[in-house]
Amino acid sequence: MCWRRKVFALVSIFFVIPTNTELTSNELKMFEDLATYVKSLEWKLNKVEKKLEIAEHELEGQKEINRKLQNELDAQRMILDSLRANNDKLKQKVDIMEQQNESIKHFLKQIVHSGDVEVNENMTRGSVRKNIQQRAGDQNTIRIACYGWEKVAFSAYLNRDLSNLGPRHTIQYGATVLNEGNAFNIHTGIFTVPVSGVYLFSFACEDNRNHRIYADILVDGTRKSLVLEGPSRAHSMGTNVVILRLTKGQAVRVAIDAGGHDNLLQNTATTFSGVFLYC
Repeated sequence: MCWRRKVFALVSIFFVIPTNTELTSNELKMFEDLATYVKSLEWKLNKVEKKLEIAEHELEGQKEINRKLQNELDAQRMILDSLRANNDKLKQKVDIMEQQNESIKHFLKQIVHSGDVEVNENMTRGSVRKNIQQRAGDQNTIRIACYGWEKVAFSAYLNRDLSNLGPRHTIQYGATVLNEGNAFNIHTGIFTVPVSGVYLFSFACEDNRNHRIYADILVDGTRKSLVLEGPSRAHSMGTNVVILRLTKGQAVRVAIDAGGHDNLLQNTATTFSGVFLYC
């Protein structure tokens, strides 16, 4: 618009002439041609301005389209990031499922090998699954039975000297330093298994005379381990440790074996201890 004003100012100067001045035909023709040229320039200028307005409008429209495309791109990036995160989670779940599958295979091999579940070509997949589920249910029952019995332990000691003990005489210790679970009876010397599982037992015998003493750990009357003490002219002592898998209700005790003679046990160092390890 600035150059347009200048053109019109120039034309005005040419037309500002004294009224009494006579113009020749050539001069009139020149001014007429100049006026026509100025009008032509004005028409072209208007046309250019309209094109500029259209271009500006199209540019604004393109900017709006670009903003929408950018928003869509950002949304797609967020979806992609979410998919990647879900993919990582799925990979973790697949890894866990593969580990569980390996554990199931190992468990199936164990139970098939042990004969707990019979599998043959005539069995359907459902029957095999039923047997496995039954086996797993039994294992869960065992775990539930074990729950709450983790703290089963005792340690008993002889609170007096004992002598003239005959074969199969159960040692009645009479005192304990620990009896968690109250499965050990200090009066009878018998530990009654409160829950099926694996247990560790240790026992010791001592005297200060020239005697030979045999003592057995018995489970329901069956020997599971043996201690030999003496003979010696000074203090002598025998100890042993045994780990046993036991069933609930079984009785565990320490008793004098028939192989000894002149049996005498001294207090304090004659002990019997046990602890529940696991189901």
